Amino acid sequence: METDSTLSALALAISIAVFGMTEIAATVIAFTLRVRTGILSPEPVEDDRDMEVLRHIPGGPTAPLRLLNLAAVTATVLSMAALVVSRSGTNWVLISVVETGTLAGLGLLLAVSRAVAIVWSNALMSTAYRLTRALSFPLYPILLAQSVLLRGFPWNPQSEDPSEDRGIELDLDVTTTPEALDEHEVRMIKAVVQLDTTVAREIMVPRVDVVAAEADTPINLLAEQMLEGGHSRIPVFTTDLDHIDGIAHARDILQYLSDSEALSELTALQVARPALFIPESKTLEELLDEFQEKRVHLAVVVDEYGGVEGIVTIEDLLEEIVGEIQDEFDVSEPEIQPIGIDEYLVDARLNIDEFNEALQVSVENDGFDTVGGFVFERLGTIPSVGDFVQYDGLRIEVMSTLGRRMKMLKVTRTS
Repeated sequence: METDSTLSALALAISIAVFGMTEIAATVIAFTLRVRTGILSPEPVEDDRDMEVLRHIPGGPTAPLRLLNLAAVTATVLSMAALVVSRSGTNWVLISVVETGTLAGLGLLLAVSRAVAIVWSNALMSTAYRLTRALSFPLYPILLAQSVLLRGFPWNPQSEDPSEDRGIELDLDVTTTPEALDEHEVRMIKAVVQLDTTVAREIMVPRVDVVAAEADTPINLLAEQMLEGGHSRIPVFTTDLDHIDGIAHARDILQYLSDSEALSELTALQVARPALFIPESKTLEELLDEFQEKRVHLAVVVDEYGGVEGIVTIEDLLEEIVGEIQDEFDVSEPEIQPIGIDEYLVDARLNIDEFNEALQVSVENDGFDTVGGFVFERLGTIPSVGDFVQYDGLRIEVMSTLGRRMKMLKVTRTS
């Protein structure tokens, strides 16, 4: 009886250790693949060939580990039951209570193992790869049979998330191809992938920067306004910007240029086309589809109360994919200008993500999209020239304002 108890305890310890080890290794591999899929880095990544080898294992890169993990769970449950029987006899109530506690303990170990794997994924990657490769050889027949059998079932855990598999395949293709993608190509791929997570509010021209015309503006004055601003489309409103009635197009005005009477009598409202209104939460993927479907190039962005937040154009959307597009009317001014050692002049409208990427900092965009929005939130008051905030080794000072909004900021690294 004592020998049985000792063997059961030993088997229990081994099975728990195997469970934790395989869970860590599987999480390391899965996490590494997901990170690489999200980053799509053009730089060479270590162990890409290793990942390519794991990809050809029947059932996926983590299949051997998951199979052994399942065996470890089964062995743990059986070993615990055997240990209870060897000590207290066949007491089903006690066995049920102990097994419930065992499963709860395995759940806790699962969470700890995954946390450890994510924190030390880089250090553990090599070990996880070697373990998976070592297990794949003896388990290959079982994995192959399992893979073939599961294909016949409607629910297949090996393809539970097809997008994840496609993402892994895309990552491997990008990072292992002999003709490495350049930085611009990778940035474009990443931008296309993110179209369904970026919303209109993040790329729109804000309300305060919108150039618009009143409904009763004669079209000769409207033409001058378009010419001066370099715009081919201008929103037309009555009363204020919250009451936009349509969009005036330059091509519609051109037909009246030779008719002096029409130029002075027709108004902006009479030549305006219906406006497309979209919620600020519409994703760029949905917006692109709507632009194509309705054959328009400009949309008015509204908030949850129906107020106008700004406008977004097809050009704004394309710039998210290919980068900044400068035409003959655009004044090219860098949004970040180095002005000294660890000092930069920054446009307050610069997107927080671009700011973080350019200066290699980590300012959180909690409820705002721009650097100016971050400063405004930290100040808690209407900004004035000379006001500043300090955050994570940065000093951000207001250098100029336009009305109640910030225009230019000076960013200084203080540590």
